[in-house]
Amino acid sequence: MLPRCVALNCLARTCCVNAAVTARGMQQIGLAFVLAPAFRCLYPNREDRARAFARYGGHSNTHVFMVPLYVGIVLSLEMQIARGALPESAAGVVRETLGTTLSALGDSFFSGALLPLWALTSAFLLLAGQTGLAAMLAVVFLALLLLFRVLTFFAGLRHGMPVLLRLKRLNLINWMERLKILNAVMVILVVSQLPLRHLNPFPWLLCGLAAAAVLGASWLVGRMHLPRILLWALVLGALILMDAGLMGM
Repeated sequence: MLPRCVALNCLARTCCVNAAVTARGMQQIGLAFVLAPAFRCLYPNREDRARAFARYGGHSNTHVFMVPLYVGIVLSLEMQIARGALPESAAGVVRETLGTTLSALGDSFFSGALLPLWALTSAFLLLAGQTGLAAMLAVVFLALLLLFRVLTFFAGLRHGMPVLLRLKRLNLINWMERLKILNAVMVILVVSQLPLRHLNPFPWLLCGLAAAAVLGASWLVGRMHLPRILLWALVLGALILMDAGLMGM
């Protein structure tokens, strides 16, 4: 097992993994920065340490919330390699598949469900005038996120690849679907806080067109696989043109 100070150093550095993202290597430089304290401990010989860094010199990218788990599993693997229990080639297979797998899970659960739920809930509280509750929610969310990062890092460091079986038992995919349903409810609650009811006459046509646009966007993304960033750019461009008076309703 790595010394506690070394493990904590690596864990702290995972917060900086995206500070040097490149278009070609993505988190390549950041991952080397994170692994450096552990490699100095595991491989006192300079040549062994150079080979260890070379094993992670290629393209590397995973969801930022899953980086501690990824690093923990990698360090568990490297400790076995340093003891001679595994060949050095084992690291290449893990690096190529593990990051992509955790990235897909993080994108689906965190970016696709949990973060929107936090944003919608915060918007609802702010529109309702509950600024204190919104700030408290942000603090609680950040604390839970930090706890998740710490627990997954040490779980990966202690158990290695088998920790993925435990992660599978959490059934995050099903939780993601439930959170998305809750997000739809939160959208309705946020809209209910908007001052639309004070408008006279009520813009039924505008609301109907907005609902149709949301349904149409869902169909384009789900069936036609149109990039969501493109739809976002079109909507943002339309709003900018409307604000500038270049396009009217």
